[in-house]
Amino acid sequence: MSFLGIAQAQSFKISTGYGFPWITQQIGTNTSTTSTTTLEPGTNSEVSRITYTSKNIRASYGAGWNIGGAYVYEFTKNLNLELGIAYVLGKTYTTESSYTDINADVIQSLSFESESSKSRAFLFTPTLKFMIYDRGRRVTPYFFAGPVLSKVNFNRDLKRYSEENGNISSESRSTKFRGGVSLGVRGGGGINVQLNKKFSFFSEITFTGMNYYPKESEITRYTINGEDNLSSLPPNIRKTEYVTRVTTDSHQTSDENNSPGKSLRFPVAMSSMNISVGVVVKPK
Repeated sequence: MSFLGIAQAQSFKISTGYGFPWITQQIGTNTSTTSTTTLEPGTNSEVSRITYTSKNIRASYGAGWNIGGAYVYEFTKNLNLELGIAYVLGKTYTTESSYTDINADVIQSLSFESESSKSRAFLFTPTLKFMIYDRGRRVTPYFFAGPVLSKVNFNRDLKRYSEENGNISSESRSTKFRGGVSLGVRGGGGINVQLNKKFSFFSEITFTGMNYYPKESEITRYTINGEDNLSSLPPNIRKTEYVTRVTTDSHQTSDENNSPGKSLRFPVAMSSMNISVGVVVKPK
């Protein structure tokens, strides 16, 4: 009888949803600069003008589509424990910068730079769920809260392009950040609709507050004008370790040049406001 009671107290849930950015950080700036030189009709003298526009770009890499599942244990009709996992297919963010030099309506030179960044993450979400249960209703509202642990893969891609005096040059670089486990908190609420004895439908909104601090990064691709130049990068440029304190010396030894570079650790915002739907399956 006790085994049957435990089995009846267990269920499983699967869900899918979309996370919107929440508690964002500035990741860069979109800029555009145009230098224009024209001739004054009356005096035939040159008139130079520079226009510049910029816009800050804010983001959180916890945003994007996600799928998840959880094991649910029912202590009572009003208190459940959920042990969940989720996979977040993060949203891609891009910052851009451009410069154009125009003389007498002819483009003399131009340059363009873009940097795209994206994260993908596995989340582990132990949660206590508080149900407002009423035997006479099929719809049960609930609230939940708990910690969240995350394993994050974070990537950046940089592209540069320029034209001047008929010469074209391009450069691209891919960097992977890894290491470290993120710890945050999450909470929210939802409603559960009982369909029959085995199946329920639910919809919920979840707020997650979390930052990711990578331990190291590595440039995995580096091309100039379409040619692979990764081998030309010294180890202290190709690899970087992120620490809380950095000391620099203008006289670097060969050991330092052949070791990963050091840089200050930085946060990657992973917070989100997630809206999801799913089903709960009760086997017994």
